[in-house]
Amino acid sequence: MARLTLSYQNLYDEVSFFLGLTARGTTPTGANLTLCKALVDRGIRQFLYPIDMETGTPHEWEFLKVYWDFTTTSGQWKYALPVDFSDVYSTLYFDTTSANPPLLKRSAEQILEMRTGGDLSGYPEYFAITPLRYDIEIGSLYELWLHPTPGQAETLSGFYRADPVQLSATTDLVIGGIRAIEAILESCLAVAEHQEDDMTSSHHTAKAAELIQKLIKFDKVTVSDKIGNLYTDKYRVWPKPRGYFTYPDFDNNVYP
Repeated sequence: MARLTLSYQNLYDEVSFFLGLTARGTTPTGANLTLCKALVDRGIRQFLYPIDMETGTPHEWEFLKVYWDFTTTSGQWKYALPVDFSDVYSTLYFDTTSANPPLLKRSAEQILEMRTGGDLSGYPEYFAITPLRYDIEIGSLYELWLHPTPGQAETLSGFYRADPVQLSATTDLVIGGIRAIEAILESCLAVAEHQEDDMTSSHHTAKAAELIQKLIKFDKVTVSDKIGNLYTDKYRVWPKPRGYFTYPDFDNNVYP
């Protein structure tokens, strides 16, 4: 069954046609194919990390949010993260069989400081994300640190941001689905416009920006805690933050 989306080949065929390298629907070859693939790869990368022009801040696509769970091992406080891991979207939660609160994120330096003077064992309360040594073939890998060190097997889960793998096969589909494909296509054509067309026009650059901003609006609606004014995350922290408690001064009571 055909889908209303575009494959990797569809994208670089469109770029090739825009640059006048081939007729529409014809696939480039040789050096032209290498060029068009590189332009598509750049267009996808630029699409993945947009700026929300309403807020002036980076927008993180909901379709890059990946659910992840793992089981701890007694006595182990370091855990390898998935190869496509980029950053955490949420805190870490115990499964439904545990009444423990969600873990709090700390820096790797803070975890090491907590471990100074002795290794505590029990239910993890804090976690940190730290990069491992860079691998020239794989890229940047990350590791999860827990404190206290798990005293038994526990299932933890949360969401992380995934870095999509590079497209390679002609039939590979781009992440984001049908809703995102037109913005991705225009992003690829915008890169070609900048790099290879000497900016004789800026039509695709403007269209890419327009479609990305529209897609951001759609993407925001899918975030359940941002629909209307029915929710605020000021109470998300569990347990609630501690406040100061002042004892009454019975010795200097101004109200006899």
